[in-house]
Amino acid sequence: MESNTVSVIMCTYNGEKYLREQIDSILAQTYPIHEIIVCDDCSTDNTMAILQEYATRFTFIKVHQNEKNKGCNQNFHDTLYKATGNYIAISDQDDIWFPEKIEKQLHQIKGKQEYILCFSDIIASTTFSREQTKDYENLPYTAEALLFRNTIPGHTILVKRTFIESLPDWNNMTFYYDWWLAMNAALVNGITKCNVPLVWHRIHSESEIAHTSRKLSQERNHSPIAPYILGIKSFFNIRKNKSWQCFYGNIQRQTSQTNHPILHLITRLFYCKTLYGIIKLCLTCMRYREQTYPHPHKEKGMIFALRGFFAPFLCFYYNLQFMKKDRQMLPPCH
Repeated sequence: MESNTVSVIMCTYNGEKYLREQIDSILAQTYPIHEIIVCDDCSTDNTMAILQEYATRFTFIKVHQNEKNKGCNQNFHDTLYKATGNYIAISDQDDIWFPEKIEKQLHQIKGKQEYILCFSDIIASTTFSREQTKDYENLPYTAEALLFRNTIPGHTILVKRTFIESLPDWNNMTFYYDWWLAMNAALVNGITKCNVPLVWHRIHSESEIAHTSRKLSQERNHSPIAPYILGIKSFFNIRKNKSWQCFYGNIQRQTSQTNHPILHLITRLFYCKTLYGIIKLCLTCMRYREQTYPHPHKEKGMIFALRGFFAPFLCFYYNLQFMKKDRQMLPPCH
């Protein structure tokens, strides 16, 4: 059992409304938890009082509070490196874990082939449910599917601690921490999935996703053609960003024509400066749209092909995390 110790990390910010339910669901796991490490990002409500109450009752709960607000990504980055268990499970403050989550994930990650990262499907809704209803989300996890967007949310992840410690430096980067973990694991074919929902992901107006969506709505042009036109400008600007260079440069370095050839080709074309190179990039994205968009919209014809062609512009138009001017839009961890 010593080699299978599991640390749970959680980052909090003004989470008093839902925090108890989530902690209780972690404490109710059928697999024993080695430690729960919580790092609060300068909450102004009763979050710290609730955490200290639990820490008094359970000695394996360790509570930290940042001296200044770090934001979601940096807070999770720093907290991941505080864990001492052989495996790390990542928790949001406002979800509910099903009791068998850790037990099933650990069994899956240590199956016939030992993997680096395990995640599960989720139930995402406004009200609690364990049923596979219309709110059930089947999440893809190929490296190609992760190229333009994160399809593996952090609250579903169980990951080997030694893998995190082996990653290239990603301190002070603005891309989402869970996207970085998932992409790096996918590049070495180290991801496995529990094909059942193990987390109820609570949908509510105070969440980080809702906060970011509101900011995006305020800052972006709502014209249907804006992403296609303004996205071109975003693409050229975004390539100058250090976080973009770190994320996609890492993919370029770890891939080749024999190992993830689609990723290698597309990320190499990302750096083109000529019109010919950019057109070739767009045509390549259109050609491999089934791989990069494994669960596309229902349309499969010309509209899907058009979106594939403009994929780099569309994705980077909506991707706030890589834009320097949008860095302040990344919210504290909710």
